[in-house]
Amino acid sequence: MRSAPRWNGEQRTLKARPTSWVVLVAISVSLLRTIARGQMTSIPTDQRLTSSNRESKTEQQWLADVDSSRKAIETQPNSAQVHLMLGRSLHALGETEAASRAFDRALNLNPKLAVALFEKGSILADQAEWSQAADLFRRAVAASPDYTLAHLALGDMLLRAGEFENSTSELRSVLRLDPNNSEAYQGLGLIHLQEGDFDGATANFRRALAIRPGYVDAERGLGHALASAHEWPEAAKLLKQVLATNPDSTQEVVALGTVLAKMGDPVGAQTQFARARELSNKEVTLLRAKGDNNWGVALRLEGKLEDAVDAFRRALDEDSSFCEAHDNLGGVLWMQKDSAAAMSEFQAAVRCNPDLATAQNNLGTALLYHSHDIDQAIVQFRAAISLRPGFALAHLNLGKALAAKQELAQAEPEFRRAIMIDPDLAAGHVGLGLLLAMKEGSLTAEARLEMEKGLRLDAALRELIPQPYLAQLH
Repeated sequence: MRSAPRWNGEQRTLKARPTSWVVLVAISVSLLRTIARGQMTSIPTDQRLTSSNRESKTEQQWLADVDSSRKAIETQPNSAQVHLMLGRSLHALGETEAASRAFDRALNLNPKLAVALFEKGSILADQAEWSQAADLFRRAVAASPDYTLAHLALGDMLLRAGEFENSTSELRSVLRLDPNNSEAYQGLGLIHLQEGDFDGATANFRRALAIRPGYVDAERGLGHALASAHEWPEAAKLLKQVLATNPDSTQEVVALGTVLAKMGDPVGAQTQFARARELSNKEVTLLRAKGDNNWGVALRLEGKLEDAVDAFRRALDEDSSFCEAHDNLGGVLWMQKDSAAAMSEFQAAVRCNPDLATAQNNLGTALLYHSHDIDQAIVQFRAAISLRPGFALAHLNLGKALAAKQELAQAEPEFRRAIMIDPDLAAGHVGLGLLLAMKEGSLTAEARLEMEKGLRLDAALRELIPQPYLAQLH
């Protein structure tokens, strides 16, 4: 069952976020974020206005939904709703690429399917592709004028683009549809704050907090608005509350330092400013490291492996704890057949971030094929799956490792889960076919069907199939 040690990992491209430079002039909270196309507001790029509209389900329930959607597609391949259901289930599991393909298919079948437009737009927004996301949200609103979440998401994108008047219109539409929408009041507060209307900003942030007590983004905005209005004590209280939740928020650290200075606490102010300098230096270092990491990924995709290795090493010189760069460097070293060095990088990635599923999977691959430590490889693959249940490649690799131990009954569900999640995973079909043949001692009809599916997807996998079986395939 053990196939040749191909590269089974994933290369991660980190979306470069716009560089943020905070401008504080006597606590003037313009807080502009500079990007190539102009000025945008200072909404944190990892915290959008739009609430999640996911149903409350367990990961196993979402996986079951993926399975049922795949089966439904077999009988209803031209149903946009079925492809939408599949995409939403995959999106809930964090499998954004597969989800995006499912939404694209749904939209090919029904270009005015508002939920699919919104879901696809949400993926693009999370990737900081705000202009493309805004276009999809506009289409969703046009297709369904009462779609509250689409109005909210569009308002968010317009706010980021500095189109305050249009953003206000969308957020007002949200409040007409849902008068108690805290995110809409939060967005309006940010617009008033950008425009220097601190009373209006304060009123909207307070309204958001009245609806949703403890709403951190509204507390952040209210803290800045009160500081701008010279309401120092309440501003300090709110900024401290925000920092208790997010202690590494440079903007709030600087703002708190300025407020403390205005309140006559120079020691406290200097402590905050020193912390802000430390955080700012870390941010600059990480941005440089991300730039080198992204360049390395681009070089790898062009096949320039030596140059990619150099780029990843530069990223790690900038920030030795940059887990994704360790993981990506390990992947290229594995491609260069330097398996010992690759495993060392995967181990470093797991040490600095045990929650990085790709690194757990990649370390398992190295353990399986380089160290031949099947038991520990199984531990790593299971860790990857626990972090990311929809990770088809990790299910496939776990199936391979279990099969290598002759634990065929446990291996089979993993192969089936892998191709259920990703029906185009050629190695999953071939692996399942080989396992079924191994179980029965002959090439059964199902084993033949799976091998043939796999070879149609990737003919190079013929090398994994024993010649007696290969001769019987079509």
